[in-house]
Amino acid sequence: MVIILKLLGRLPTKLNPHNSLKTSLGMAIGGIAFLLSIFASLIVGYTASEQVKVDVGRSLAELAYQMTDKLDRGMFERYRDIKIISTLDIFSNPNSSVFQQRALLEKLQSTYTNYAWIGLTNNRGIVIASTGKLLEGKDISQRPWFIKGQKTPYVGDVHDAVKLAKLLPNSTDEPLRFVDLAIPVKDLQGNVHGVLGTHLSWSWSREVQKSLLNSQERHKTEIFIFRQNGDLLLSPPGFQATNLQSLKSLQAAKKGDKNYLIETWPDGKTYLTGFTQSVGYRNYPGLGWVVLVRQKTDNAFAPVRRLQQQIFIWNMTLGLIFAILGWLVASAITNPMLAIATAANGIRSGNKLIKIPILKGTDEIAKLSQSLSQMVLTLTQQENELKTSNIQLQMELTSKLVVQEMLCQSEQKFRQLAENIQEVFWLKDIFSNEIIYISPVYEQVWGRSCESLYSNPNSWIDAVHLEDRECVLTTIENNHNSVYGHEYRIIQPNNSVRWIWERSFLVKNNFGEVYRRVGIAQDITERKQAEETRLALEKETETSELKSRFISIASHEFRTPLTSILLSCELLKKYDKELTEEKKERYFHQIKSAVTHLNQVVEDILVIGKAEAGKLKFEPVPLNLIDFCLQIVEEQQFNAGDRYHINFVERCFYASKIQDLPLMDEKLLRHILTNLLSNAIKYSPEGGNIQFELTCDHQNALFRIQDQGIGIPQADQAKLFTSFFRCSNTETIAGNGIGLTIVKSAVELHGGQISVESEVGLGTTFTVTLPLTYAIAL
Repeated sequence: MVIILKLLGRLPTKLNPHNSLKTSLGMAIGGIAFLLSIFASLIVGYTASEQVKVDVGRSLAELAYQMTDKLDRGMFERYRDIKIISTLDIFSNPNSSVFQQRALLEKLQSTYTNYAWIGLTNNRGIVIASTGKLLEGKDISQRPWFIKGQKTPYVGDVHDAVKLAKLLPNSTDEPLRFVDLAIPVKDLQGNVHGVLGTHLSWSWSREVQKSLLNSQERHKTEIFIFRQNGDLLLSPPGFQATNLQSLKSLQAAKKGDKNYLIETWPDGKTYLTGFTQSVGYRNYPGLGWVVLVRQKTDNAFAPVRRLQQQIFIWNMTLGLIFAILGWLVASAITNPMLAIATAANGIRSGNKLIKIPILKGTDEIAKLSQSLSQMVLTLTQQENELKTSNIQLQMELTSKLVVQEMLCQSEQKFRQLAENIQEVFWLKDIFSNEIIYISPVYEQVWGRSCESLYSNPNSWIDAVHLEDRECVLTTIENNHNSVYGHEYRIIQPNNSVRWIWERSFLVKNNFGEVYRRVGIAQDITERKQAEETRLALEKETETSELKSRFISIASHEFRTPLTSILLSCELLKKYDKELTEEKKERYFHQIKSAVTHLNQVVEDILVIGKAEAGKLKFEPVPLNLIDFCLQIVEEQQFNAGDRYHINFVERCFYASKIQDLPLMDEKLLRHILTNLLSNAIKYSPEGGNIQFELTCDHQNALFRIQDQGIGIPQADQAKLFTSFFRCSNTETIAGNGIGLTIVKSAVELHGGQISVESEVGLGTTFTVTLPLTYAIAL
């Protein structure tokens, strides 16, 4: 008994993996087997779940399709029955008796019992024959099926019974619901003289549902039918409809998709849902019913979970068996190793008389014993060699201490130099990117401590202005192995902005290898501020010149027509009786022309003001570009006279219907073309041909106006679209310098572009490209 207690007392020590290699191996093998079992069960479970999801999902989608197919085929058959019966002589012949007509309708009803009611009306909406004589003699002219059935075959969606609710038997608690079918009935001459209509009982859909669920043995599968607008038409017994419009499956089915998905329904439970939408059958157009078939994921994936549990149990059993086998194998391996370890421990304690047992054989443990025995012999020899080496190392250490002292003196001189300059000096290792040295001026310029940069060598980038940061990083990356210099802004902690000029160099060691990078950064904020002040003064000078030019141009533009008006008025007043009617008419024409010119100048100035204030409106309308351009050309040709000829060429490929015309702002486009054509005439003082081309495709309209006039100097082309700017070679030609500014603003409001090509003495070409949009897009 005592022996057993002692063995039990030692058992925890032996089973401790830190004290026993064989226990460690046994537990490792068992643990690996256990992990593999979990991993295998997870893989099998995931694979099986995915396969089950695909199989069950496809099955549910197929069931949804079968439901829609049966519904469409059933509706097609009833639709075809009614169409065929409506053509029989007994209905087309007005002399047929009501008794014969009723008998035929009741025979049809008895053949297919889901016909709740079939009736024949005259063209006034009075029922003249029906099954069971229901509603005979009643006026149903206001019913939708009669109104629409007079013109064409009609299929109405599911609705509650109105007139027949109290006349037809109802064995269920649910209200009667019908699907209407109506066909116009024509007489022997082909004239409509009545409507043949029927109410198909919606309970027929419940029968189709039961037949599918029974045939598929799906006692846990549920079928739903929705209208095209999302209203619920059919659901499982006891189902409470709440907010089903948000179902992803319903939305996908409305778009025409036929598939399945996993989603959470409003009851908070997850279902695998198949869905499809009815599309009709043959000549029956269909009502767009949406069918959803769902099954709880717990039911769908139950076989997979059982399979996972079985796999896990078997793998756990195998893991335990492997652990026991591992423990037995480890015992055979570790016993010789324990003997070697005992001898090695004795040698470690200083007993040099102990020898490592040398095992016979060629396995790993035998080789280990042989190697350890040889190693002990070798270590004894190396111990003597180490004593000799220790004496040499002490001598070398003394020499290195002398060199280190010299290096310290050199570092002190370096720091005195680096810390007394006004620029930031830094040095970093090119391989580790660590900062080796940063001068104290960094704290003054960056407003951050040097310690922050030592701990995070990239922290200086956080201070770089966001607009400059990407450029700085790109410069550093592109010049990793070369010299670089750049300027950028930094933001100090007090939010003040400073400009920095930085230059960086590479440092090589004695072998010519790059191993350091050194840099110097200087605060150039004051220099930058001086430069900005200079630019502001230049801008102010330019603005002053433009104001002076505007006053000069405006004075000239207003003075000349006003002088003409005053002079003409004085002549008319002073010589009213002496002047002929022809001369009076000429003076009146001069006054009118001057007033028109003044109005145009004022209008141009107002347009420029609106454009600069952002109040110039873009109001596109459908516009026939060809007719519009021809009108502009006719106006400009009339004003130009016989010395000029405007040659208009068009290449456009759009239709003339209003919805196919491009959208343009007619007023802005008139500004563009009138200014460019009038400039072409004005700056061609010798007359000549002016080429006007219009090219259109489905995306852009290109207007190209070319003259043979005086041309534009190259130096003036950069300021061509500036307000009140006039070219240096137009001093003798009247103008106010705002026409092209208006043109550019109008082009930009269209989202287009304008370009110019010109050579002095040879002429100028303006090209305007405007994007096209069409009225049908509205």
